[in-house]
Amino acid sequence: MASAQFGELPLKQEDVVDLCVYSPDGKTVAIGIRNHKIRVYSTSDWETLWTLEGHSSLLTGIVYSPDGKQIASSSYDCTVRIWNILTGVCLHVLNGFEDKVYHVVYSPQGDQLASACGDKRVKLWDVESGACRHIWIGQTEDNWQVAYSPSGDQIVSYSGDFTLHLWSIETKECLHVLRGHTSYIQSVAYSFQGDQLASASSDDTVRLWDASTGECRHILTGHTKDVFSVMYSPNGNQLASASYDSTARLWDTGTGMCLHALQGHTEGVNKVAYSPQGDMVVSASDDGTVRVWDTATGVCIQTLTGHFGDVTSVDWSPQGDKIASGSADATVRLWDARAGTSTRPISSGHSGSVSQVKCSPGRDLVATSSADKTVRLWDIQTGACRQILHGHTDEVNCVEFSPRGDQIATGGDEGTVRLWSVETGACTHILKGHGNWVSNVAYSPQGDQLASASSDYTVKLWDVTSGECHRTLDGHTDYVNGVMFSPSGNQIVSGSRDKTLRIWDVETAGECHHIFIGHKVGVWSIAYCPKGDQIASGGYDGSVRIWDTTAMRCLWTLSGHSKMVNRIVYSSQGDLVISASDDKSVRVWDVTSGQ
Repeated sequence: MASAQFGELPLKQEDVVDLCVYSPDGKTVAIGIRNHKIRVYSTSDWETLWTLEGHSSLLTGIVYSPDGKQIASSSYDCTVRIWNILTGVCLHVLNGFEDKVYHVVYSPQGDQLASACGDKRVKLWDVESGACRHIWIGQTEDNWQVAYSPSGDQIVSYSGDFTLHLWSIETKECLHVLRGHTSYIQSVAYSFQGDQLASASSDDTVRLWDASTGECRHILTGHTKDVFSVMYSPNGNQLASASYDSTARLWDTGTGMCLHALQGHTEGVNKVAYSPQGDMVVSASDDGTVRVWDTATGVCIQTLTGHFGDVTSVDWSPQGDKIASGSADATVRLWDARAGTSTRPISSGHSGSVSQVKCSPGRDLVATSSADKTVRLWDIQTGACRQILHGHTDEVNCVEFSPRGDQIATGGDEGTVRLWSVETGACTHILKGHGNWVSNVAYSPQGDQLASASSDYTVKLWDVTSGECHRTLDGHTDYVNGVMFSPSGNQIVSGSRDKTLRIWDVETAGECHHIFIGHKVGVWSIAYCPKGDQIASGGYDGSVRIWDTTAMRCLWTLSGHSKMVNRIVYSSQGDLVISASDDKSVRVWDVTSGQ
């Protein structure tokens, strides 16, 4: 699994990929294509195993069975299909939906499927026979998602009517409608044992529910504003909650008593998470800090701060255990993402502001670009500088690793893009054509193309092998500051000082597919969600916006930064976004709740 690279998929030129999912054992990968087909590849040699045909409209979901022998797919064509991965045969077509199917999930045992549909129903299916075992009706809003309890004996569904519905797998009945919240439910969590359910709401409360009886065991009061996040400790004895009132709280799940009010953040707390051992809780806040708390004492162990200048860039390590941040103070810092502890700066070699920092895929390297006209490669473990890349004649604004990690692309104020060998540090190509400085560069997922954004109002596409420019994307009316390929590689998003984002179709001569309008001032930074269903953008005014690439609308406007957002990065799971700003802070946002 570690050696598998999505960039090695032998995609066809006409392929437009909407979905991509690995099997549980990592031996196969299934992709959903815009032409309604599913293609299954072997990750050992990237040979096509099967092309699954049958759906007649947009695919909304692909999920492997727990044993990896089957795939279930959902679609706008109002069907769910079950496929045998060993033979490529469609085992069952599940009909009877009156609207689009939005979500499908296997039970933990793999013998059943649950589906969520726009007809406000939850359906339970027998995987072996393909028969519908039950239809649950009761919610007043569309069902967007369903989830099984850890044991698989319950399903929970929820919508905008302020209620949760618990459904019994055994009796095929609605066990309980959990009422009590007086505003939107922001977060729901099962205890790891599955005996309890916690819900957080904008009504300033957390409710603990008995998963068997549906009774509200406790109403946890104490927060004075919206509660955004809840999480159980691994042993189930504690619950952590995060609120817009700038506090996190730890609760005894048996008594409902507040054990500790974790005070220290100066703005709203968006997220809480227990360490695997349950001895620590991490909280992320709008004040730009992350705090680590001792769950036994409620004492703050560590606050993730340290830069003395604007935080210009931030990136996750491939393993997700470290965060690298770059600053105008000419330093790069490594942070322990799990414990929240910071290391010493790994960079004291640049003589100018660090414009961008990037972690290499599959290698323990960090690349930094700087106003001192150089690019440096650093060992992520030791902090030692491995290479200094000279060649740019003016400030270097951006740096990017190729998907394989063997090449680096950089863009400078002199208007050129340079390609470098990571192994030797040699410059292999100088890409000329922009009429002004290059602000950003991005590789395609396959690594064969490079996109560059410039203040000459254009985006250019380059062939990485030959170094030739084969397309110029015109349309923006001001500086283009950001550019990025979609995870499938079939589209490009660009952000501009003209206050817009543009989606370009790579395969149709670079046509502009859509224009996102909403920022009140220029767009400085952009990022695609790993799933491709969202785009995040950062503005000159400090705002962050989350865009839905399917519905083509703005999902969230995230306020908190007081100055320009220089860099945005999604977590590998796509549920969090990190933003780095000129206000000297790094903020962590939950894109599922918009907090």
